[in-house]
Amino acid sequence: MYHKIEQHLVFNKKRNRNLVTPCCHKSNKNLKFVTYKNYPEIYGYCHSCGKATLPPTIYKDDFGNEYYWNVIHKKFESVLQLYDKAVLQNIKSTKKCNTICHTTIKYVDFQEVEKSIRLFPENNLLTHLRSMYCNTKVEGIKKMYYIGTSKKGGTVFWNINKDGKVQKSKIFYHQKNGKRKEYFSVPYQNKDGYFDCLFGEHLLFKNKKPIVLVEGEKTAVVCALHFPNFNWLSYGGINGMTNDKMKVLSGENVLIVPDLSEKAVGIASKRAEELKGLNISAKIWDMRSGLSDKELNEKGYFNCDLEDFLRHKSL
Repeated sequence: MYHKIEQHLVFNKKRNRNLVTPCCHKSNKNLKFVTYKNYPEIYGYCHSCGKATLPPTIYKDDFGNEYYWNVIHKKFESVLQLYDKAVLQNIKSTKKCNTICHTTIKYVDFQEVEKSIRLFPENNLLTHLRSMYCNTKVEGIKKMYYIGTSKKGGTVFWNINKDGKVQKSKIFYHQKNGKRKEYFSVPYQNKDGYFDCLFGEHLLFKNKKPIVLVEGEKTAVVCALHFPNFNWLSYGGINGMTNDKMKVLSGENVLIVPDLSEKAVGIASKRAEELKGLNISAKIWDMRSGLSDKELNEKGYFNCDLEDFLRHKSL
């Protein structure tokens, strides 16, 4: 019998400039693609396009042997073969298939959400927020966004759609001061039938509040603490405003608050124009105040977000 192994993805500190990125299929001379420790170099996160190329789910049998599901041969094979170049090429080729290739969309049992919310001790992020803000407010935010805790102490951000169905989750790990650690995990993956939606999408059910979109889940949560008269949603990264996620906002007016960088603002501005095709009226709040990336870096604001400013304000 095979049992799924929870994988914790940790970024390598050293980047390989000789790689060809599996997502953009470009040279990694700009070092934008960072790989995961103890995994083949076709897996990692690209800071250029914002896509994560995740390794396959690993399973262990009753004898301790590890396997992965080979989508080409449709059978379990030894995890050692992941390092075989031919196997890597087959896996790489399947990445080109759009998520529409999946015919069956799966949802996570809501009991898993409830279990994570009841789990104690709470994750470091919630503990930190309780020390910074009114405990009653934080408890309300925890229930509003269904923020859970994993068995290993991570912060579980559940992707729950407008119909109340649980589509996916991300698990981030934070230090006691609330600062995020380098590694994270994604228990439910696209290849298994689980797909992203906007974090906080469930708040759109009978919504009457103005809608604001930010990149990160933590940013949405902290902003909701400060400005409860708005619905704060996260699109999950610089390139997270995909049509599949955004179509739920058809007919809405939204404000998008990208992180502080020329690239983030540029991508968000381009998407704002494209979203007109989905009948979404989107405006951008550019917090850079006309500063270039170099100037932002000199002032310590490069790649910061709204949560960073609110956190400093609370100190």
